[in-house]
Amino acid sequence: MKFNTPVSTSTTGDRWITFLAIALPALIAFHPLANNDLPMHLAVGDWILQEGRVPATDPFSANGHGGSWVAHEWLAAVIFSSCHKVGGAHGLVLLAMALAALLGWLQEKISRHLGVATVARLLLLVPLWLIAGRRLMLRPHLLGLCSVMGLYYISLLGRERPRLLWLSLPLMALWANCHSSFILGIAFLIFDLLIWPDHHRASRQQRIEVLVSAIGATLLQPHGLGLFLFPFQLGLDPVFTSQVIEWVSPLADSSGGRQFRLTPSFWIGLPGLAVTLLVLLRQGVKAGAGQIPRAARLATAVAITMALLQQRHFALAALLSSLVLGVWATPYCLSWPETMRRVRVRAAVLITAVLAMLLAYGYPATITGPEIQWRQIGSDWSTRLPRTAVAVLADEWKVSGDVLCEYEYGSVVVHASAGRLRPTMDSRNTVYGAARFKAHDAALSGRDLPQLEAWLSRVDAVLIRTPEQDATRGLLTRRLDEDEGWLAIHFDQYCRMWLKKQAAPSLRKKR
Repeated sequence: MKFNTPVSTSTTGDRWITFLAIALPALIAFHPLANNDLPMHLAVGDWILQEGRVPATDPFSANGHGGSWVAHEWLAAVIFSSCHKVGGAHGLVLLAMALAALLGWLQEKISRHLGVATVARLLLLVPLWLIAGRRLMLRPHLLGLCSVMGLYYISLLGRERPRLLWLSLPLMALWANCHSSFILGIAFLIFDLLIWPDHHRASRQQRIEVLVSAIGATLLQPHGLGLFLFPFQLGLDPVFTSQVIEWVSPLADSSGGRQFRLTPSFWIGLPGLAVTLLVLLRQGVKAGAGQIPRAARLATAVAITMALLQQRHFALAALLSSLVLGVWATPYCLSWPETMRRVRVRAAVLITAVLAMLLAYGYPATITGPEIQWRQIGSDWSTRLPRTAVAVLADEWKVSGDVLCEYEYGSVVVHASAGRLRPTMDSRNTVYGAARFKAHDAALSGRDLPQLEAWLSRVDAVLIRTPEQDATRGLLTRRLDEDEGWLAIHFDQYCRMWLKKQAAPSLRKKR
């Protein structure tokens, strides 16, 4: 059942739109691997493939070793690790592009199924991917976004062909093992199949059977009922949500909030989300012909609320909002066919120009007045991650021990050293908890000198941001530079590394 005037899917123009819908996100995802979480996912995947089981305790770090840990993204880690073994960093970038292309394809298929006019789909493409492009990186959340859109599409197809609703079972099983956002999928199915079954041809009994089976499919994971509590524990962690940038509100008066407000995701996304909310408020909760199903409208409102609380949800809110705006704009587009033909041609030219910009310069990650910080295209590891420095420490200096480091470098320490080095902190915040996170940061910044000295007596190396990147690290930098027992072995614009001389076998022999 189409929710608006059907749009032909056989014309050359529509095929061109489909190509653009796939090419834009794929090209935005074509960039060096710079995310600090990815090395930990690779390390987890390597560990699982080697041990043949999913870890229940922390096997990697010096600060949380042996502590309870819910490896909630274990399947995504195995997928990433397997891809890395076959294709290296280039293979991982190709995987990111493939997932981004899948996301674009799903968004285009849903738009067509909802009857969104061709010109509306074209006009929304560039704003959509400029907003969501910031999150097009290889992380489990990319699988989560594909799962959201996949479930949305299944729910639409299942209205006409009820048997297709059973596709939600394997999707929910995979989703629960890849990303904790599967909780949103359960909530969506409850509303779409049980509370607001708009236009569903399946009987109530059939819908209940699908719903119960889909929820049951999410239990096919190694963590049991504890996995259902994990997303709430994560989202309510006060330290995590105030100090990790992606979890900070885009409206917050903090460095993370101010930084996000300099991005296209914010200054294009915020007006778009505001208009979407107005459209949703006008439609209310009544079912109506030519409208998006009520469960999907509710999901969109929830996503927008989440985006205003935590900037990491802007991509999800943009994807769902673009569908609402497309359906809303379609009647206006169909009312002025001649004008829309001219707009359609110009929009296609604009999108082609954006593709050229992405190829030439990359994605405009941050815009400060006339200055633009471009995320350039590429298919290797980013120089922002000190992988080479850590590998040299483990392989050439033959060091195997603990490393006092920033939480964003901890994952690199684990993976680049093949587990021979153990970080004092990494991005798996649930392993450490708020108190340990605060204590670690206080030591690095020099606010807790006794704790800092205790760490320096235990670790074999130190890896921190440069004082130019973080002024609070100045005291630790001076402390290590003035200590004859420590040797500076790496320095670049992002980080510095020191080695305790007695920890290196070659230096011990010389002494």
